[in-house]
Amino acid sequence: MRKEIVLGLLDGKKVLVTGARKGIGRGIAYKVAQEGADVGVNDYIDDKETQKTVNLVESLGRKCSSHIFDVSKKNNIDSMVDEFLDDHGSIDVLVNNAIMQPQYKPFNEIDEEWWDYMMDLSLKGYFFACQKASKEMVKQGTPGSLICISSVHSFRAAKDWTPYGIAKMGIRRMVKGLAADLSGTGINSNCIAPGAINNTIPDDDRVEPEAINMPWFPSGRQGLPSDIANAVVFLSSKMGEYVNGETILVDGGMIATGLGDGRPDDK
Repeated sequence: MRKEIVLGLLDGKKVLVTGARKGIGRGIAYKVAQEGADVGVNDYIDDKETQKTVNLVESLGRKCSSHIFDVSKKNNIDSMVDEFLDDHGSIDVLVNNAIMQPQYKPFNEIDEEWWDYMMDLSLKGYFFACQKASKEMVKQGTPGSLICISSVHSFRAAKDWTPYGIAKMGIRRMVKGLAADLSGTGINSNCIAPGAINNTIPDDDRVEPEAINMPWFPSGRQGLPSDIANAVVFLSSKMGEYVNGETILVDGGMIATGLGDGRPDDK
């Protein structure tokens, strides 16, 4: 078990995380709360998993609200942010993490409806969430952070992952544009590109055996939601205030060594 390091880097901040029902989103919500933030968790499903994320945040003594919206539509995004502001009074950090499942589909089976939803949720939705959140930050007159979760699939091609990779590559270009568009406001825009992350367990440092036994990875293990969450904390805190318009790879060396999704048979 890895030792948790808590520094209070986000004391008093208000953080909204989309796609926070479980997996990476849950890990982010939990970690920013550990660092002192109050949190809003978004998903389009309101069930025991969403409530578990809320309970985990509240167990740390932080305020947590849930916002059930499909963030592929602009009107829903606006309503989500307004609801968050009603609950928390202000917004300091937006983390765009929502993604459709499954994320991959064979090339010849992709239809227009599937393509449109992938782009609406993973690209259009991220753009308009950044637009709405940044408008509120400017009104507040406070610095802020816009963080978008991209992917290693934006750096390399893999069979059946083309639309997902296109959307995630678009996000990387988007944050560069937002850095220019929001210059002088104190609002930073950045991406985090995860590698192979184990989303099947709660983010409490319990690692499944196969996640540890990955000798073909430079890191020697599969990633955890907390690995991505640590990068979110950095970009949301004073430590990351001079990083703007960039993408941080958090992949355990996957891209550096030319690996696909971490399997030695992925050629």
